Amino acid sequence: MRPYQIAVCVTILVVLSFIGISTGDTPFTPRGQRWEPAPEGHIIGKDNGVLTGDSGALADHFQGEDCAICHTPGGKAGAYVFSISGTVFKDKLGIEPLVGAEVIIRDVEGKVISLTSNEAGNFFTYAPIAHDPAAGSDPDTPRNWRYKSWVKYGESVRPMVTLAYVGAMAHYIPRMSCNMHHGRMGTRGTVSAGTFDTLAAYPDQNISFAAHVMPILKNRCKACHMPAATNPFTTYGDERFDYSGGLDLSAYAKAPGSSRGITDTINLAQPAQSPLLIRSLPGSLHSGGSFWEIGDPEYETIRLWIAEGASDN
Repeated sequence: MRPYQIAVCVTILVVLSFIGISTGDTPFTPRGQRWEPAPEGHIIGKDNGVLTGDSGALADHFQGEDCAICHTPGGKAGAYVFSISGTVFKDKLGIEPLVGAEVIIRDVEGKVISLTSNEAGNFFTYAPIAHDPAAGSDPDTPRNWRYKSWVKYGESVRPMVTLAYVGAMAHYIPRMSCNMHHGRMGTRGTVSAGTFDTLAAYPDQNISFAAHVMPILKNRCKACHMPAATNPFTTYGDERFDYSGGLDLSAYAKAPGSSRGITDTINLAQPAQSPLLIRSLPGSLHSGGSFWEIGDPEYETIRLWIAEGASDN
């Protein structure tokens, strides 16, 4: 193990021992569930939905599209009303679907739902989601059904930062697909999992921010760390939860109104100690999960860019 690798590991252990990560029961709020690990001990894929008859051949169709346009009460596919549905890809751009990813859901009552993505990367279920009284008083309104979710592929686990609704604007959208917000053209990007490299190859010197680092940030970070003016956020009762934490990683220079930018997350003297790298390692405190391990191509590319001066090149 290289010296910088040892230093990073020690740093993470100190942080975790000081702050602690909850693994027990916590309040079902965005902040309460922020560090909750993915549930374990259940049968993987136990809640996968099934299409019957002539519709059975359609389980692989419309990758990345909003399933709830048809699969909603009274919709074109109203005979198959999904509670949760979507598509998992290897990347935020939705270029290549990911087969065999597990989508794990836990509702306000602690019920665990497990789905696996099929050959098209699609997943769907009819499993009911519990009513969350904090979201609204009507137990029959889908907008009041909330859950926390994780996407798992191999050793990679990607949590959803906040708590999602099943429906939106109760009288207008009775069901929402994950693809409604996590689409190819959306700022949040598609649902993705795994540690697949963003680019086909990376140089071992003369790293370019525009050509090498920015594509990684777009694929891994930009979905949450956006300019202040366009930050996604959610509300839960009186709580407003900002996905970005004030950090803008959408460009080299932070946008007006954002409290921090990429230059605030790097350590030129000790590149491996840069928060930009440490926060996305397994076991570290990052609401969006881990994206790389020490020595991985994307980790090394960013570390080398910092070591070379972290310029806007």
